[in-house]
Amino acid sequence: MLKHRPDPDLTPRFATALLAAAAAGAISGFAAAHVLGANSLQQLVPALLIAAVVAMGVLAVGAFLIAVRVQPDTVERLAGHLLWVVFVLAALPGLTWLVLWLSDGDPRSLYGLAAIVLGALPLLAARRWPARLPLTVALCLVPAVLPLVLWHRLFLLAPISAAVTGGWVLVLALLGYARHRTPKNVVPSN
Repeated sequence: MLKHRPDPDLTPRFATALLAAAAAGAISGFAAAHVLGANSLQQLVPALLIAAVVAMGVLAVGAFLIAVRVQPDTVERLAGHLLWVVFVLAALPGLTWLVLWLSDGDPRSLYGLAAIVLGALPLLAARRWPARLPLTVALCLVPAVLPLVLWHRLFLLAPISAAVTGGWVLVLALLGYARHRTPKNVVPSN
């Protein structure tokens, strides 16, 4: 499913979309923090949430601009690249959480380990069971959406959750687009 044929156009295009998303997220996050007067963590979290939503929106637009210009197998490779981005978005905070709480011997360190495993599951499914990738991503969405639903109890996880959820929804959309896209057959005219 996620083939690794060289496509010289995919990597620079995806990197450009990723950089544009990061820049848009950073600018919107700084603007939101300034407007909210974020001088405490409780005021910074909504600004980070806005930054995550804007960044995922820009990345979605960039990914679909790429997807309409390439073949369906390249769209699947684009989804594979996006899986790595989502893994980093889930694993880095999870690793930080794991290290911080593990040093105290606190059982809450298992939450960090769970975030790393949850971020890695779609990558494993893409390698081992490509046909099950959409189901795996959909099942991983359930715990990823939880901090957004339980906003008041899991306040600090909402920005990371929004980014991971947006990334996995984008992966599902790209895979669906690649599967339902009809190849363009050129019929010679007489």
